[in-house]
Amino acid sequence: MTHPKKAVVLFLLLFGFCALAVAQTPKGLSDGIALFRDGQFDKAIPVLRAVINDPAASDQKPDAYLLIAKSYMALGRLDDADKSLEFYLANFSAAVDYPEALYQKGRLLFLQEQYDQSVQVLQQFISTYPASPFISNAWFWVGECLHSLGHVDDAQKIYQKVLSDFPASVKVEAAQYKISLIQLQKKEIELARLLKWSHEDFLRSLEEFERREKTYEQAIEAYQKKLSGDQDQKTIADLRAELAKKTAEAQDLGAKLASAGASAGQAPAQERMAEIERRERLLAIKEQALALKEKYLATMEPSEGTK
Repeated sequence: MTHPKKAVVLFLLLFGFCALAVAQTPKGLSDGIALFRDGQFDKAIPVLRAVINDPAASDQKPDAYLLIAKSYMALGRLDDADKSLEFYLANFSAAVDYPEALYQKGRLLFLQEQYDQSVQVLQQFISTYPASPFISNAWFWVGECLHSLGHVDDAQKIYQKVLSDFPASVKVEAAQYKISLIQLQKKEIELARLLKWSHEDFLRSLEEFERREKTYEQAIEAYQKKLSGDQDQKTIADLRAELAKKTAEAQDLGAKLASAGASAGQAPAQERMAEIERRERLLAIKEQALALKEKYLATMEPSEGTK
């Protein structure tokens, strides 16, 4: 049976150890962590600042600096975040969370639109800490940097790497979305190219149409001078009337295509494809009109040969 005095001594020793353990984990840090996790970043920062300024909490300063930097990033105060991260990286290289701080630096550079520098820091992080739980995130942000730099194909490969190598990553859904977005952008580019080709083809056809139109006018004038007789004059009159009709149709066609070209740039992908098909149909109609006029002119050749 334990002596009463010994029991009291044991109790006091146990109480002292517990008190010492509590003293070594400042309440301010745990409060700051709780506020950070609750998304109250603006309130977490002054609490964490107090930890930094507490001489008895020197062991908690690395944690406080990193949380402050992440809080500033969440608030969009990127310059302040950069100062905290730079101080951390320069002074706490042996800290447990140093790899995460390096990763956060790469992410911060992306948020600051310094994409080349971000890729360099993230690649340094990936090669130095391949077992870090932030590896998949780092790869995703490399893809984001490449996409922002216009290296679309390379970015797509990185997003695909996230899907294939890190199927459990929190960035899988975002990577899938970005791949879909890139594929859609490629389709938009292709549709725009087709639309441009269709418009350029129309302009070339219209130029040829106008050249042939002028030739037909000159030919009719020449035939009119050479031909005589009521029947020939009636043929010429009919031909000129048909020519005027086809010219009006062509002008209306040109106006429709010009109007369509002006609005096509704002249309969705499906409407653009429909517009391309519509232009092709209109161009086919125009070609039929040209062929019809050639046929009419051909009917005049025998009359010319008789004179």
